Amino acid sequence: MDVDGVAEQYFDRIHRAALMLTGNPWDADDLAQETFLVVARQAERFQGRSSIYTWLYGILLNLERRLRRQAGTRRRKLEAFRDQSPRLGRSTPAAETSIEVAEWKTSLWGQVACLPDGQRHVLVLRFSEGLRYDEISDVLGCPVGTVKSRVFHGLRKLKELISDQDELMRLPPDHPSEDITDAV
Repeated sequence: MDVDGVAEQYFDRIHRAALMLTGNPWDADDLAQETFLVVARQAERFQGRSSIYTWLYGILLNLERRLRRQAGTRRRKLEAFRDQSPRLGRSTPAAETSIEVAEWKTSLWGQVACLPDGQRHVLVLRFSEGLRYDEISDVLGCPVGTVKSRVFHGLRKLKELISDQDELMRLPPDHPSEDITDAV
């Protein structure tokens, strides 16, 4: 297998999928690069039972799961440390970062990121990457029926999340008189 050729041909697709999964360009860069490092180290593990890009997506999803677990562990450790050290103030992210995070959380893909892993993975692979159900089945190592079920339930849950968000957007502001005077 020509690892350089594979990286050149599929890097953009893998990076886009990583971005949809993480919502963060820095994590997406890391995940995409790590995916191709795994390929370079373990190229002999590709046995040709699926297409090369479905194999790459499988590697990406495994790495993303590991990243999420590590982030959860790190967050819990930081919270425990912060609870033990009340003197330490919380650091606030830069304004640009806060705005980007808020925008991502309200975007469609930000809502997809709130779904359980199985549903999130199939929606990204189906609608961001355009994989067919049988290709997604190969990537995830599950039956096509399971993929269809996860897509169905993921879309249903996504619809609920979006309608809940729409209801929140329709709530009146906390201080409507301030909004009126500032608008004039």
